[in-house]
Amino acid sequence: MSPVLIFCNDLDYFLRHRVPVADKLRSLGYNVTVVTGGRKAPEAKKAGVAYVHMPIDRFSFRPVADLGMLLRSLFHIRAIRPKAVHLITLKPAIFVGLAAIAARSMGFGPSRIVITIPGLGRLMSPSAAGRSTAIDLARALVKKAIKFIAQRREVYFTFESKHDRDLWVDDGLISIRNSLVISGAGVDPERFYPRTEQRTDRPLRVLFASRLLKSKGLDAFLLAAEQVVAHHPDIEFVVAGMVETNDPDGYPPEELSMKRQISFRGEVIDMPALLRDSDIVCLPTLYGEGIPRILIEAAASGVPAIATNIPGCREIVSHEETGFLINIASIEEVAQEIANAVEKYHSDPDLLSCHGKATQAYFKSHDFSEASVVGSFVGLLCSDAI
Repeated sequence: MSPVLIFCNDLDYFLRHRVPVADKLRSLGYNVTVVTGGRKAPEAKKAGVAYVHMPIDRFSFRPVADLGMLLRSLFHIRAIRPKAVHLITLKPAIFVGLAAIAARSMGFGPSRIVITIPGLGRLMSPSAAGRSTAIDLARALVKKAIKFIAQRREVYFTFESKHDRDLWVDDGLISIRNSLVISGAGVDPERFYPRTEQRTDRPLRVLFASRLLKSKGLDAFLLAAEQVVAHHPDIEFVVAGMVETNDPDGYPPEELSMKRQISFRGEVIDMPALLRDSDIVCLPTLYGEGIPRILIEAAASGVPAIATNIPGCREIVSHEETGFLINIASIEEVAQEIANAVEKYHSDPDLLSCHGKATQAYFKSHDFSEASVVGSFVGLLCSDAI
């Protein structure tokens, strides 16, 4: 069986978003190994896919210290000698990308390198430029590395939005020829679908479901909840998400548990059920998103969304058609816009229903399904032509 090697910066992210591609490759007869950072897990095999842990610091960019990642990646490539490598997120793109190219020169490198940038993140978002000399230096080094990697043969880049792809093309880092847009990580409509029964007399439920980061707009959501619940006790604000214990931008879960204006659920395993039990999804993110998965899941579930007016969110939310887009402003102003949108839905159930039907129709008419996304990645990793 031809080996395929996948690198991702975090095990939990991979398990939540990228497993279907690995499973499909395995079903087609490929020998798949997944190398991830994040929480340390022993070597294991799940459904015939091997998982290996490798230390990756996701929260900083230190070129000299991170060189160890390049050497460890080279070791894995030499041991497995893959036909193709799939590098997911920025750090693997750089350090494993350089290792894969070095392996080629040594005679055991992959013939194809696929690099997936789910979102521009904190370092490469345009808003990061000029924040500090250290950030500007890191950005400059990353750009040089990406440009070098992109000029090698059989290297392809995927993005979740045309906006992000075009930024890198316009910056001269990559070309149209070796890049394409694949809409998110894919959502299974057999699992995410609208509820069939009518909403009962329970409170109108507004859901924030994401990593518990301030940059995801959690502060503004909490402030909006405080404002709205004070006047509308029949509206419930729910927070669900994964705790990022080492992220300096993370929100302490113990603080969320104490906030009376919200219901804090922590990490929820059954997201399809939670969405079918929700009426509105809210993601006032300022993060360098691709297409936020929660917005795609909400659309598949027929749940309208309130989201920030940024490129990734605009890929799935149409203002006043499938939800509301809110402007980037101060926390207080964003919270007020959230409150206004929630109160519009609260006072007009027909609008809520109309936007819910429209967002599911939008999901169905675009390439957001898991089958479509998996097919695109498998074709790119295994085909001789893009």
